[in-house]
Amino acid sequence: MNTKQVEELTGLTRQNIRYYERQGLLEPARADGNDYRDYSQKDVERLKLIKMLRMLDMPLKEIERVVNGEVSVKEAVEHQGEQLLSQKEQLQAAIEVCASIQKEKNAVIDVNAYLERMERMSGSGGMFAQIMNDYKQIAQEEKERRFSFHVPYPVNTEGTLLQAIQEYAAGHGMKLKIIKKGRYPEIKLDNVNYTVVSVLEEDPKTKSMGTKIICRREKQTRPDQTISPGRQKLFQGIHLIGVNIRRHRTKSILNLTICFLTVLVLTFYLGNLIHTQAQFDSLAEKIPVTAEIASPNGTLKNGLFIREEVLDALYKNGNVKDVKEIVELLGKVKNDKNTFPDQEKADTKQEVIPATEETKIWGVSSEACTKKIAEKSVQWCEDWNWALFKDGREVCIADKAFLEKYGYEPGDMITLDLGRYKQTLSGVYLEREEMSTENITIVGVMERSDTLAEAQPPELLIPLFYAKQLFEKNDKTYFASALSFTVKDPMELNALKQDLKDAGMKTVVTAAKDSYAGSAIRFDDAVFIETAGNLDRTLNLLKGYLPFLFLIVLLTGYVVPHLLLQGRREEYAVMRALGTSKKRCILLFFSEHILLAAFGGGLGSIAGVAAGAVKIRHAGLIWGIFLVCYLLGAAAAMWMFGRISIAAVLARRD
Repeated sequence: MNTKQVEELTGLTRQNIRYYERQGLLEPARADGNDYRDYSQKDVERLKLIKMLRMLDMPLKEIERVVNGEVSVKEAVEHQGEQLLSQKEQLQAAIEVCASIQKEKNAVIDVNAYLERMERMSGSGGMFAQIMNDYKQIAQEEKERRFSFHVPYPVNTEGTLLQAIQEYAAGHGMKLKIIKKGRYPEIKLDNVNYTVVSVLEEDPKTKSMGTKIICRREKQTRPDQTISPGRQKLFQGIHLIGVNIRRHRTKSILNLTICFLTVLVLTFYLGNLIHTQAQFDSLAEKIPVTAEIASPNGTLKNGLFIREEVLDALYKNGNVKDVKEIVELLGKVKNDKNTFPDQEKADTKQEVIPATEETKIWGVSSEACTKKIAEKSVQWCEDWNWALFKDGREVCIADKAFLEKYGYEPGDMITLDLGRYKQTLSGVYLEREEMSTENITIVGVMERSDTLAEAQPPELLIPLFYAKQLFEKNDKTYFASALSFTVKDPMELNALKQDLKDAGMKTVVTAAKDSYAGSAIRFDDAVFIETAGNLDRTLNLLKGYLPFLFLIVLLTGYVVPHLLLQGRREEYAVMRALGTSKKRCILLFFSEHILLAAFGGGLGSIAGVAAGAVKIRHAGLIWGIFLVCYLLGAAAAMWMFGRISIAAVLARRD
């Protein structure tokens, strides 16, 4: 048929038909004798296809690939659809900017502001969209580069391989040209270069053993290609890894599961180790070790005579804290003619308290010394507190019952004839030794606990600092009456015990004679020692198995890839035979396994955190340790895998 008839059948103009001919999309036959174009029905169908694809806004270069059989219509349309979606997003953004400009009330448009906005939109969404489009383009090209077919007979020689190729080309009406013969021949089908490899394989349709012929097209550079070579290789690798994971989904799921369980077990194990170590480190806070000085047989804790050498050894030791030191004094309230200071108060009393009655006085180092005496807090006079009291002089805290007994009020001054206990020559009895008379001001009131009435708590408290000054003033040797403390670092308890032993302190011996000497020390350390011993043994056990645990993870990284790769040797051999370098093949397989291990291990870490086995930072550390061990094992497996014989695998002789 002539051009006019083709115009009527296709709806294309003569100019369009001639243009497509010049672009190489159409080659009509020539009539004998006059050289007029003689279009066939096949030419008409091709023009209709070209018209349809042009209406989809497909570039001529892409249409040329379709009509030349390099890519199917469906694949080309799928790729064009992705391009149109990308353009749609850009057009939608442009429409939004136009609508925004139309809503402007000012006559003068801020061009710089809108230009900055459009560039920002292009930079944020456009960059990601461009990356996705580039990846989809590379993925589409990789799909189109390879095809395969089965023959029902074994292909063991170069001749039978060429015979199979010729049969395929003849059966599909394709032009065949042998470029290079050999085990992996290079051919040209319809002017497209391919590398061919054969693999003995069962036909999935007939279930009979035959040969699979794989043809891979050479990489072609498209005129409209804007992707850099480095990015092309990256996207090709990502695409191939994704395809392999989907193709071998059962093995991929198995790999994920093994890595998930391995990291989960590792998380619980190391979580237990971390938790036990934390318990061990915080043991001193949770189970504090305290100590107190006692009489040789341990029957007395108060009313002792504790030498200054012992006190110096304790205060100088860096492993001692919260020292509670008490010194006991005696006092007689001194009033003129045994009357009260305030006669009006005395008139309200029914009896006169004799001046010979002793008042029990304690000099205390801190408020902690009074916790067993008063249940309620001290009621201070204005501007007074424990911090000021500890450094005060000639001040005291009086028991509420004492004030009621003698008719005093907070802020009053008490005159006391002071004294102290001293041992008789026999050391068995105590007697009063006189000291000076002092005027002491009441700055606080405490309330005695009824439940501790039998413990004979003091009626007056004075600062220890002031009490020591009284001993010095009266030229008396100072002895502490009671002393207790907390061990700062119980792990150094043995060193502390040795220091106190060097200072003359001994352990409590229940069979010893009664004495007022504060020469023995009792440590409340039984619970701490038992707990610390148990934790230490647990830690040593967990740490002892740790190298074996890491070795198991290392072996997992080797064994799992090694076993899973055994069924993929043909795949590796085909990739090598089709021109992929050994380094790139190993890198792709290695990346696939590491990606699955990272994902499976990540899920195991998340599960460990969700179960409360470890904290997030520890889970991340465990995941990293697992990945390093797995990576080393997988690297060894890949090295072994790369040593297989390609020819032996393809011929099934391995």
